Amino acid sequence: MSKTANEIDRFYRSLHATDNPHEGEWMAVILFVRNLLPRLSIYSDDKKSEIQFEVFEQLMENDFSEERLATVFGLLDGYLMQTIGALEMEEALTQEKRTAGLLISEMNEMISSMHGANERQDNRLSTFQEETAEAIREGSQKSHILSRVRGMFQELIEEFREEARVLNAKAEHFRMTADFDPLLTELHNRRSMETYLKGAVEEFARSGTSLSLMMIDVDHFKKVNDTYGHQAGDDVLRALAGIVTTHAVQYAGFAARYGGEELILAVQDMDLSQTAVKAEALRADVENYDFRVRTNGHLENTPINFTVSVGVARLKVGWTPGELIGAADAALYQAKNTGRNRVCTAPK
Repeated sequence: MSKTANEIDRFYRSLHATDNPHEGEWMAVILFVRNLLPRLSIYSDDKKSEIQFEVFEQLMENDFSEERLATVFGLLDGYLMQTIGALEMEEALTQEKRTAGLLISEMNEMISSMHGANERQDNRLSTFQEETAEAIREGSQKSHILSRVRGMFQELIEEFREEARVLNAKAEHFRMTADFDPLLTELHNRRSMETYLKGAVEEFARSGTSLSLMMIDVDHFKKVNDTYGHQAGDDVLRALAGIVTTHAVQYAGFAARYGGEELILAVQDMDLSQTAVKAEALRADVENYDFRVRTNGHLENTPINFTVSVGVARLKVGWTPGELIGAADAALYQAKNTGRNRVCTAPK
């Protein structure tokens, strides 16, 4: 560590002696690897040493050019994205555990309700038999007996119908919990997405039905959260989910939340260029969407114009669902790195 620090200090003195227009950026790199990196808890000691070694190799070139600076920033971006990916995966796993626990709780509650409903229905039927027999014994005229029994029977049917409605509502809620995202309730969750993609890939191998994927990410989402608060960030995601769902309905697509502010839209029987056209239409709808922050239940007068970047990929022979996602993700980062608010496609 001390040797590396001495070499970095020597590089700083060499840089300071030149009239470099990018001295501020180089200083940021130096301060990061010398002062900030050792204090970061998100990296292990081995990873810190690896990052320092990689950056140190670049510094040893004594090349102050803009191209070399871009290379160093690229290295640091790569390590940062690795970390963000790991954190997002950890968050997704935590969410899955919470969802699984909720599912178990709701399933037990539903089964208990069904047992209770059956017991109540059995008791009610027994009571109905007794009441019917009593009505027949006490009735003096046939028309009065039939009228009374018919009314009792209608009441019984209505009771059972209401219990069935309640159970159906619980079953639907149970399905929503199992398959859909808890925040963006219009979108499927990650587990449901993985099941869909697995089936679609198997169908592609069996029948040749094509599968294309859009990976959609909100541009500068952290800035929205930092400026307007996390509630506004959640509202932005809900608005985006509504737009994505509307597009999915138009061509029988499958929309899901991949993680964080990343959504996916999978479509079958559509080639890469057609999917890119659909993605461009979605991107334009997001750009033109009149989104307003909600404060104390009231919408602000000034809209926030948020945008998305989209990566598009098409399944190739022999690919797994993970490889399709990886190709769409790489195209997404190309869109991010070339200006954002655009659609990029993976190689055919």
